[in-house]
Amino acid sequence: MKAQKGFTLIEVMIVVAILGIILAVAVPSYSSFMQKTRRADAITILSEVAGEQQRFISEQNRYATDMTEMGYPNDPMTSEEGYYTISVANPTPTSYVLTATPVVGEAQEKDAECGAFTLNSGGVKDADGGIDCW
Repeated sequence: MKAQKGFTLIEVMIVVAILGIILAVAVPSYSSFMQKTRRADAITILSEVAGEQQRFISEQNRYATDMTEMGYPNDPMTSEEGYYTISVANPTPTSYVLTATPVVGEAQEKDAECGAFTLNSGGVKDADGGIDCW
């Protein structure tokens, strides 16, 4: 008798089940990791715009009331990676609050853990999910 070569249906189903379990664990972990990584986009642009506000007040003796006053192309402005929109909220001549809000339809919109980030003229950092997001 000649020995048959190949896999049985049960062996194939076991491999498929193992792959399904691995994917069920790996995909959510990867998605969570990528959300955390994309938060750097908000933190970077908020820090940059805060620096621009400091330059603006040194020249104009007041804080800018919108992004275009600081030389950015539009208000609100989209971050470099495109995950957040940045705007100046509650501007006064002596204070400001910068807000980075996730762009609707982009990956960070689903970041329920942190949501929007803020940075004010006093250097106070915050996020919808708390300071741990920074």
